[in-house]
Amino acid sequence: MAILSDSDTAEVTKIFGALVRDVYVKVYTQKLECPTCTDTETILRELDELSERLKVSFLNLQTDREDAVKDGVDKAPAIIVSDGTHSRVKFYGTPSGYEFSSLLTTIIDTGGSEEPLTEGTIQFLGDLDSDLHMQVFVTPTCPHCPSAAVLASRMARYSSRVRSEVIEANEFPELSSKFRVQGVPRTVVNGIFFTEGSLPESMMTDALKKGLADDPSEETNLMDYLQNN
Repeated sequence: MAILSDSDTAEVTKIFGALVRDVYVKVYTQKLECPTCTDTETILRELDELSERLKVSFLNLQTDREDAVKDGVDKAPAIIVSDGTHSRVKFYGTPSGYEFSSLLTTIIDTGGSEEPLTEGTIQFLGDLDSDLHMQVFVTPTCPHCPSAAVLASRMARYSSRVRSEVIEANEFPELSSKFRVQGVPRTVVNGIFFTEGSLPESMMTDALKKGLADDPSEETNLMDYLQNN
């Protein structure tokens, strides 16, 4: 049974018309202990039919262990979006609601003709001398989540120093509990820095620049670097 409606299919097909390069998508699912894997696989199979530029492959987290380790995937469902040369941009959870729009935007960013990041962010990423692991916790009903999710994905797509994970908070409660997710979007960087809500791109990079220079040893709110410096 199809998940995307006829109107959704028509709109996505139109959106995919902007793709000028191939986009490679890996989908990791598993048969056991993953109630949302079937829907995730169905959605991506439907998307795969809407553009020749989209190259979707399906793997099993339990049996394709070598690929999963290489791609850094340790839970399912997982979706990787790239130009085929890396596995830095990941989505964990079913791409439904507002998460679906985040996934579509990332696909367009990857296969489109323009660089969506600002010059300031590009300079920040070019000056990085340490790695960033950005985890953005989201839910399908959160209208503010896509901007945070897309920014992290864009930064990871651009720089080999950055890895992004967009995580559906309700599907991975243990991880949400570990990082004390009480509201979304919640962005966690390197397990130390965090911010709740969606920061504008310039504010995020400014706060990260100051935070990385400060190098704190305990959990720190990125907003502190914007308010106190």
